[in-house]
Amino acid sequence: MAGQGFFDQLEQSFAEFSQPLPSQLGALVCVLVDHWQELREEYGYAGLFSLRKQIDAELRRHFNEVVDVLMLSESGLVALVKADSSDSLEASGRSLFDALARKVFDLGSDGVAITATVGFCPFDLRFTDGSRMLTETVSLAEDLRRHGGNEWLSISPNVSAAQASADKRRMLGLLMESLRNNKLHVVYQALLPTHGEDVHCFQMLPRLKAADGELIPAADFLPVARSASLLPTLDRWMLSRAVQLLSSAHRHDPIRLFVSQAEELLVNEDRRARLAKMVGETSVLEDRLVLDFHLTDTMAHLNGADKLLALARELGVGICLSQVDDHSNWTLLEGRLRCDYLRMAPDFVRRLARSDDLAHDLDELTQGVRANGAQIIMPMIEDAGAAAHLWGSAVDYLQGNIIQPAQGQIRLSD
Repeated sequence: MAGQGFFDQLEQSFAEFSQPLPSQLGALVCVLVDHWQELREEYGYAGLFSLRKQIDAELRRHFNEVVDVLMLSESGLVALVKADSSDSLEASGRSLFDALARKVFDLGSDGVAITATVGFCPFDLRFTDGSRMLTETVSLAEDLRRHGGNEWLSISPNVSAAQASADKRRMLGLLMESLRNNKLHVVYQALLPTHGEDVHCFQMLPRLKAADGELIPAADFLPVARSASLLPTLDRWMLSRAVQLLSSAHRHDPIRLFVSQAEELLVNEDRRARLAKMVGETSVLEDRLVLDFHLTDTMAHLNGADKLLALARELGVGICLSQVDDHSNWTLLEGRLRCDYLRMAPDFVRRLARSDDLAHDLDELTQGVRANGAQIIMPMIEDAGAAAHLWGSAVDYLQGNIIQPAQGQIRLSD
């Protein structure tokens, strides 16, 4: 049984575990093959699927009751297992991990040794449901594999991706302290218009200040914030800071602030109502505040995106969708997700900067959205050649360290 059958079994088992004095205890065991890409190059997909089948058999030898196995991909699986005690389950899991390191697998006419990352997650009522437990188990195992793998990880609701290493624990503590004491730092990076404009545009970027005074970039702590469910708090803090700046210190300055937001405004009706109240209490935000969302977040919450886009138009707040490239759903961008700005993905910008058919490629790609009034932002431009190459193309803003590094204050003078 696979797919939906596995999910049904998981939810049923979790519901049984939630009853008083459950007859059995359960756990999820996630096994991910490390360095599977090299094995694919050597043995092809047939070899990977043969390896996965042998791992499945090894798993069933170590656990007395395997309720079901979900094949995650060519390189991994997750099993729902049961036993009379949690100690028995964990002992079987550790034994499996050791056995995988020792075993020689038969692939073709050769023997293959592997390393694997194994995540073990016993049922715990602090998980809201089986689905949440599954997501946590697989995501943590994937994170461990990305950092080298060949490890065993015992997972509980108190151990998240933000806490899987000492460095991440320290990062989480620094983030929580900064939010609690209102000491989060903000830097501002200018967007350079490719045609005349009287308004100065800046992207607000959060930073954490380390003990040595160095500022930690958002890319280093946003995964920690997400895993610890702190992104909504961070987003609210950033948005409040932007509104405060626009309505007080820079009330009379011709500036526009881009503020990144995660999915909370897309999924939470109360949060949208608070946004409307916040904007309604200030008369200086129209066409000066832009909320910036990842395109994938809006695509994952289309109904909420519809409501937010309508609300933003009503409030005079701009919407920017980021991480857009030539593989994005442009039909959606030209229709249902029609917005004010599109920030292209950095990898796309790098590829486009090397293109000999730059103007044609970009014009063809963006013709529909530009006809609807969307403006195009090219971020992460790090060298003068790319900036010069992109300057004459069909874009509206250039952004990156070669244009202007992020600064601790908004500077309007050249």
